Order: sequence, then C-alpha cells, then structure tokens
Amino acid sequence: MGDYATHVQNAQKLLEALDVEKQLSRRVRGLLSEHVIGIAQVEALLALAEAINAGNRAADQNVSDIHS
Repeated sequence: MGDYATHVQNAQKLLEALDVEKQLSRRVRGLLSEHVIGIAQVEALLALAEAINAGNRAADQNVSDIHS
C-alpha cells in the first residue's frame, strides 16, 4: 500500500498538477475570449466596409442618373 509519506507526496503532486491545469485552463479561456472579440471586431469592420461600398455604389448610381 505504501507508507503515509508516499501518499502525502502523491497527493501534493496531484494537487499541484490540478492547480497547473486550472491555471492553463484559465489562460486558454482568456486567449479564446480575446480571439472571439478580435473576430467580432473584424466582422464588424467588414460589415462597415460593405455598407460604405454599398453607399458609394448608390451615390455613383445617383450621379449617373442625374447626368443621364
């Protein structure tokens, strides 16, 4: 079965490993959150660019219609 000191040492190693896992999990969640925010920002910029292009096309069409 092993002696008491071995069990205590194994328990300490397990607790340390769990703490490291929890810290890594927290870091990974933080990085994922940053990436999700970054993706949302890129999508918003693309939507803005699309709206600007649509507005420019409409303005160009109006100018074309006026000069026709």
